[in-house]
Amino acid sequence: MERSYIGNLKSGEVSISGWIYEMRVMSKMAFLIIRDVTGFVQVVVKGDELLAQVNDLSLESVVEIHGEVKEANVKAEFARSDVELVAKEILVLNKAEEIPIHVNEKTVESSLPNRLDNRSLDVRKPKIKAIFDIQSTIVNAFREFFYKEKFTEIQPPGIIGTSTEGGTDLFKIKYFDRDAYLAQSPQLYKQLMAISMEKVFSTGPIWRAEKHDTSRHINEIRQMDIEMGFADDMDVMKYLAASVQFIVEKVLKDCKKELELLKLDLKVPEAKYLKYSEAIGELNKNGFSMKEGDDFEPEAERKLCELFPDTIVFTYEWPTEIKPFYIWPKENGVSGGFDALYGGLEISSGGQRVHKPEVLIEQLKSKGLNPEDFKWYVDAFRYGAPMHSGWSIGLERLTQAMLKIDNIREVTLFPRDRKRLTP
Repeated sequence: MERSYIGNLKSGEVSISGWIYEMRVMSKMAFLIIRDVTGFVQVVVKGDELLAQVNDLSLESVVEIHGEVKEANVKAEFARSDVELVAKEILVLNKAEEIPIHVNEKTVESSLPNRLDNRSLDVRKPKIKAIFDIQSTIVNAFREFFYKEKFTEIQPPGIIGTSTEGGTDLFKIKYFDRDAYLAQSPQLYKQLMAISMEKVFSTGPIWRAEKHDTSRHINEIRQMDIEMGFADDMDVMKYLAASVQFIVEKVLKDCKKELELLKLDLKVPEAKYLKYSEAIGELNKNGFSMKEGDDFEPEAERKLCELFPDTIVFTYEWPTEIKPFYIWPKENGVSGGFDALYGGLEISSGGQRVHKPEVLIEQLKSKGLNPEDFKWYVDAFRYGAPMHSGWSIGLERLTQAMLKIDNIREVTLFPRDRKRLTP
């Protein structure tokens, strides 16, 4: 008999396959809750032979059940309330050993480290699966938005020969007979494409060797990047606001069940634009003591988001001294760089880039970098490079901000941090 999916069950005899999420065994009958990718259904088991099979089963065993679908008023958590399946035959496809974490957490919750050690079990939980279903919608919506805007998707390299942002926070690797690094950003490469292809975007992993142990940082992340020719910082900030608004709208439309399961009241955010100096003023009016040249600590980022709830807060025209070498220096010591805050977190940074080689060489020198190490990059701007701007959004950060989740590891399938390299 052809397999039927739980979410599509209506009436008649069917065959379903899935995992045993819950079992209640009594003397004359048993109730199983079976889960597949489309949902949960209650299975009623009667008869000595079938009950003997059930007594030998364990939670998360994989089974195939043949039976008849009947209308019912089911009150089991997660299970379909309108139908149940009366079992006629149970085939055990793979009996589960004693599981190390609880998938059904009615009575016992597992610790985060233990859950991450057993992630393939952890994502079987409805609420955890909901997070990654929403994250899938986020990255899909990002692509959809920029395809509609006629951007070209590019695939920058993950192995590089030179730091993209200066500093020492790179993972060094052996590349045949020389040293190389895992890319900490596609920055330089997307610029080279923007000055020729004009509108590009990419999604992919990057690595940062920063020794953080916080709820907001991991060492391998997925970035969603754009770069755009003939655009300044304000142009691409507006693209960022519009794309995040589009993403949220898609999540609201396509992930209603997941949002309900996570008990989230998600709203499409507005956009607020504050010059860096204006943001400093807002913070100082609300109990902070900040001065020009200070970076924003997490508490300051959270406060700005509290002052402007359900809003993407852009802070722009940051001091040149605290932005990377590739950010365009405007007049009076301010740059074309910006940050975007949402949900209490910095979700993006970006800005207008340097497109003139002589300015780029001076910028590199001012950051203590050797222009010769970036010759291939600098030379690209000698052959007709327009002004251009761009940004990157961390996929995990955006998911964390949208879903109001405390720890970024919760929204990362297999986190990589200072202590975790497996699974």
